[in-house]
Amino acid sequence: MLIKYPKDLKLPLVSSHRLSQNSNLLRTDMASGRARQRKRFQSVPTTMSATWKLNPYQAQLLEGFVTHGVNDAVNWFLMPIRTPQGLIEHEVRFIKSPLESCTYNGGFWNYSANIEIKQRQVVSEEATANRLLEPNTIGQFVNGIANAIENY
Repeated sequence: MLIKYPKDLKLPLVSSHRLSQNSNLLRTDMASGRARQRKRFQSVPTTMSATWKLNPYQAQLLEGFVTHGVNDAVNWFLMPIRTPQGLIEHEVRFIKSPLESCTYNGGFWNYSANIEIKQRQVVSEEATANRLLEPNTIGQFVNGIANAIENY
């Protein structure tokens, strides 16, 4: 069972929130000038930059969590990540420990890190199909296709 990100600890700042998914395409240029593309893997990791501006209590909590909770930033843990669907808990680990970059300014401790998201959650295939077919439901769409075939 994975440890969870501390509830008392602020999530990373989102003013420059950026999720970067590694490429999953393999592209082969053909002699005809066209190209073939295919998926390389079932899933690829996503990375994000994280920054925290913490009061002394929160800074102690972050440092304790990184050092003791996730074994000096080595282990995976569960953390809410902001996605288009809202805050969703993901399995993550530090690529760069926040303890490598710590500054004190104006009464706050500032940390930055790079985080790897094992598999970024996206909207389900069923929800995507429903949104693409709006205002029809999947049932209405299937019935429409069946009627079109019967009447053709």
